This record gives sequence, C-alpha cells and structure tokens, in this order.
Amino acid sequence: MIVIGQKLIMLSNMDIDKKYLALDLELNNAPDGSTPNPKIIQVGVAWGSIADGLVGNIKTAKWYINPGDPIFPYITQLTGITNDDISRYSVSHETVAEELSEIIESNDMFVNPITWGGGDSSALLSEFRYRGVAFPHFGRRWVDIKTWYIYNRLSVGASAAGGLSKSMPKFGIHFKGTPHRADEDAFNTLRLFFAMIERQNKMETIVRLAKGVV
Repeated sequence: MIVIGQKLIMLSNMDIDKKYLALDLELNNAPDGSTPNPKIIQVGVAWGSIADGLVGNIKTAKWYINPGDPIFPYITQLTGITNDDISRYSVSHETVAEELSEIIESNDMFVNPITWGGGDSSALLSEFRYRGVAFPHFGRRWVDIKTWYIYNRLSVGASAAGGLSKSMPKFGIHFKGTPHRADEDAFNTLRLFFAMIERQNKMETIVRLAKGVV
C-alpha cells in the first residue's frame, strides 16, 4: 500500500517514481489521408511518473513545425492549427530535438515513448534523419497502448472500437482538454498508460496471492 496525499494506493512491486514520456504528433494530411509522407506540424509530449500522475504533476510541452506547405483546411478544423500559428510559432527541427533531448536526459526516462497507436516516434525520427538532426533517443520501439487496449477489450469479448477519448472511461478516467492537440493527446495518453499499469499491477497481485492459497 502506498499513501500519496490522502490517497491510499494499492500497488506492489512497482517503481512509482520511474519517469515515462508520451509522444503525439499532428500531421498535415488531406482529408482522405492521401498525402504521401505527410509532414509534422505539431509535436506534443507529456512526462512524469505514476506518483506524479496521482498528484496532478504531469508536465507537457509542444512545438510547431513548418511543413513547407499550407495547412489543409480540414487539419485546421481538426487540430485548431492555422497557417498563422505556423508563421508565428514554428521552430526548427534542431530546436525540437535539442529541447526534447533536454527533457529526456534530465528526467532519466524509460527508453521508449508511450504512444496511442504506432508510428509517431518513427515519423519524428525520420524527419530528424532527413534533415541531419542528431537525436539519440527512442530507439526502434515504442509502447503502443492502443494495441494494449484492443487486446484488453478482445480478452473480455467487448468492442475494441473507439479513439483515445472514448477508450479512457473503460479504465475509470476521462479525457481532459481538447482532442487532436498534440500536447493534450500526449497528456491523456500518459494518464491512460498509468491507469492500465495500475490495473495490471492489481491483477498480478491477485494472481500472486491466489497462488499462495493452500
């Protein structure tokens, strides 16, 4: 049992202070998804530990990136990102890499990013490599909790359909903020990851205790 503030948390054999980083991207893509290699227009991250999550101390950051093309009106409607936002606030890939590296290195993060769906870390690394930007993080893998969620739902014979915001209530939490904002999606992805970890820990504890019953 762990007491944080006034909360009694039933967890065992867990490092609740280990830091994790969730990653989300917004891309400039046509409404039908037909744009070849759609460019990143926003990078969002959220980071913290299970302990941080329990006391509302998850941190976030975001960066705008100029894709070199006008933002599709559909994408502006979906994400709220306008051509004016890109003109005013976009930074270089080098800046994103440097500032994200500082976050990772100063927090001793788990090596792989947490994502909702696969491919975001690969897309970011690909853009870095294309521009010759050094970023020695993430490696070849990510922790895709969308796949984990689908597995969980199928294991109980339930529908696995639904995006991040509709999936979170299945684990007792609700989306905070506005969907399709990279930093807010990353924030909620990390919250859902922690909720999944906590549930799995409790299940493993029940199994372990059951094995000890004579």
